[in-house]
Amino acid sequence: MDVLPPPDYLPVQPSDYPQIPTRTPPATLEVLRASCVSGDIQTFREILESQSSSSDGFDICDFYAIMIEATKRDDVQFIKELLDCGLPMDPLYALEAVNAKGKDALEVFLKNGWDINQPMSELKPTVLGYAITDEEMVAWLLDHGADPNRQCVIDFTPLSLAVESAPVSVIQLMLSRGGDVRKGQLLHHAIERNSDIIAVLSLLLEKGASINSTMYKDHYPSRTLSSFMLGTPLHKAAELGKADVVSYLVSKGANLNNKDAKGRTALEYARMLNQREVIHALEKSK
Repeated sequence: MDVLPPPDYLPVQPSDYPQIPTRTPPATLEVLRASCVSGDIQTFREILESQSSSSDGFDICDFYAIMIEATKRDDVQFIKELLDCGLPMDPLYALEAVNAKGKDALEVFLKNGWDINQPMSELKPTVLGYAITDEEMVAWLLDHGADPNRQCVIDFTPLSLAVESAPVSVIQLMLSRGGDVRKGQLLHHAIERNSDIIAVLSLLLEKGASINSTMYKDHYPSRTLSSFMLGTPLHKAAELGKADVVSYLVSKGANLNNKDAKGRTALEYARMLNQREVIHALEKSK
């Protein structure tokens, strides 16, 4: 049940949120934003030049939200003005461009030094991983040098995200363009899909994915951060209660005796979680 605010208080509107202090006057930023929205590049350029020529009351980093607005609109004239004025590149701009299908914006970012293979954060892959619902955008990024196997700090790649939720055609595209089944813990992530699990597992196994690999076995930084997750794909399927996937993995050679980081077989893990259908499938496979 939703929790309602106390009757004496009205809901807080976004305009009432505390404002982050800026060196650039908020009124100036609002005029620039409005110019961007209306497409008035002349006014935008004049104000920006006037502000940047003054040592007081100006910080180019205050223009982050305006760059986001220009990127959402894929309006490269405003994007170029901001970059030429010294606004530092941020991978979040590229993410906005991907979401907006803004290939022109992405072209400008690339020409201004954006690294297409820069992870979004230590635990989040590159922008390619966030384009996986759009096959055309995935192809464009691959054509421009995106690496489907680029890891962040942990062994998590754009292809990891793809096997978890992308259409099968996108996964096939990424595999055909250099996707490596030995990176990204792909079988484990594929088991988390909501549909086409066995089709994706079959595709990965055909490409040589190891059915008995322990999660993060060959990636020490990942093991140090996620030691509690270390099991085989069979353990993952047992954990999630996916009996059909369990049966499929066993039919393809999954070892029933392999143990996870806690010393448990998949059957022992299923019993601990009371996954009855999985227990039945594993006992039948013995």
